[in-house]
Amino acid sequence: MEATLTASECQVEEQKDLLLSLRATVEKQSSALQELRATVEELKRENRERPKVAFSASLSETKGPYNTDITLVYKHVFTNTGNAYSPVTGIFKAPVSGIYYFRYTAFGFTSKHRRVSLYKGGQLMVTVTDHSTPHDGEDSGSNGVTLQLKEGEEVYTRLKAEHQVYDDGAHHTTFTGFLICA
Repeated sequence: MEATLTASECQVEEQKDLLLSLRATVEKQSSALQELRATVEELKRENRERPKVAFSASLSETKGPYNTDITLVYKHVFTNTGNAYSPVTGIFKAPVSGIYYFRYTAFGFTSKHRRVSLYKGGQLMVTVTDHSTPHDGEDSGSNGVTLQLKEGEEVYTRLKAEHQVYDDGAHHTTFTGFLICA
C-alpha cells in the first residue's frame, strides 16, 4: 500500500510539473497572439493612411487628324481615386512621390495612321504606332510603363500631328494609371 501511495505521489508531482509547463506555454502563446493582434492593427492603420491613387478613362470620341500634336483628353472617367487625373486637361498630376504604373491603348478604325505617345513632364517615355494602309481594318495597340514620379510631376498622352485615334461608346482608346508604392 505504501508503494502504491508513493507511486501516486510521483504521478501527482509529474502532473503538477506538466501543468506548470502547460501554463507557461499558454502564457507564451497568449503573449505572441497579443503581439500579432497589435501588428495587424498597425498594418490596418498604415493601409488606411497610405495614399490611394488610381484612374482609368477613355476618349469617348475620335480625335484627329490635326496639323499639330495634341494632348489627348480622356473625358469618360471610369474611376479617379485620389482625383489626380483631370478629364479637362487629360493630365495626371502625381499627388505624392512614388512608383506609378501607366497603360494606354490607342484604337484605329480607319485608314488613318495612328501614333500616341506617353510623356512624363515633356519627356517622351513610350509610343504606340500603326501605319495603316487602305486595306487595313481595325487595329489596337497599347503600351505601358512604370515610372518614378515626384509629387506634382505630370504624365499625359499626345496624338502626333496628321494621325488619328478612334473611340466611341465601346471605349476602345483608354488611359490608366495607379500608384504602386509611395
